[in-house]
Amino acid sequence: MWVRNAWYVAAWSHEVAGDGVLARTIMNEPLVLYRTGCGHVVAMEDRCCHRLAPLSLGRREGDDLRCMYHGLKFGPDGRCNEIPGQTTIPAKAMVRPYPVVERGSWIWIWMGEAARADVSQIPDTIAAGDPGWNMQMGCLDYAANYQLINDNLLDLSHLAFVHEKTLGRGTPQWATEQPVRVRLDRGVRFQRWFRGRRQSHYFGEPDERYDMWHSYDFLVPGLFIQRPAWYPLGTADRYEGNAPDEEPLFVRLDDQAVVPVTDRTSRYFYAAGARSKDATPELAGEIFRFTEVAFHEDKVIIEAQQKVIDQDPGRHMLSLSMDGGPNLFRGIVRELIAEETLAIGAVRAG
Repeated sequence: MWVRNAWYVAAWSHEVAGDGVLARTIMNEPLVLYRTGCGHVVAMEDRCCHRLAPLSLGRREGDDLRCMYHGLKFGPDGRCNEIPGQTTIPAKAMVRPYPVVERGSWIWIWMGEAARADVSQIPDTIAAGDPGWNMQMGCLDYAANYQLINDNLLDLSHLAFVHEKTLGRGTPQWATEQPVRVRLDRGVRFQRWFRGRRQSHYFGEPDERYDMWHSYDFLVPGLFIQRPAWYPLGTADRYEGNAPDEEPLFVRLDDQAVVPVTDRTSRYFYAAGARSKDATPELAGEIFRFTEVAFHEDKVIIEAQQKVIDQDPGRHMLSLSMDGGPNLFRGIVRELIAEETLAIGAVRAG
């Protein structure tokens, strides 16, 4: 169950560097990425149209990529421009190119119809080296379907249990108090206050208490954009539970992207840190390491969940009130897939 007309994170910018060639798979489709001489990222099908050998085993030649099986050479537009021993190049001698945008520190690839690629759908994320933020980046590979990871991020009540000694420590409200959910055009926004939260990891004295405004967007196809902010105790009451509009004491950063690799494997990109004026690089590194421990906790439970599901694929999950976010988002995904299916049917009928 995949939305094709969407921007997926293919790589961190630093992963596609110099004369290197990077192989990736998204939604069972093999991809190859590289940079041209002027630094633009190229993405195309990682499958030579001749004998279907992977182009990622090929050789960069200027802005072109040569297949190292029989030597066909392809330009950044995916068209073959040279066949050794043959002067005529068939019109079908080409591989599929994909729209690519480099923004923030991610390389985004559009997996659907190229004509519908809409850069306005790419959310704002923080780039490595942004002077306003101290952050670090990471990546995890999961042996699980991407929707299970999405569900995990759409229902943070699990923090009180999966992360009882890390992210959820001292905050049982993750499970006992449900956030306000707002449907967006292509996602869901979650908002709530945590009153009187003890904060010992980031700033202040260990026994001091603060109010935390927790708001994040989860967007198609699996993008988690979060900027939690801490305020003096009593701020939540002053705003009567609504969003604050004053300068916070501390803001941290979480940019995450879930990418389906195959039906049963996924890649999870993440960045974590804090504003430069709130945290030194050393403190930001501590925040990142603490967060990574929690992400490995998620990986253990989700991969175990996938194994149990595979033992009895027909078994239905019991829906509870905490599943409102996952259910709403899955409904949005189904709607988008249905629209794509109708559009494909109309083209074929015409």
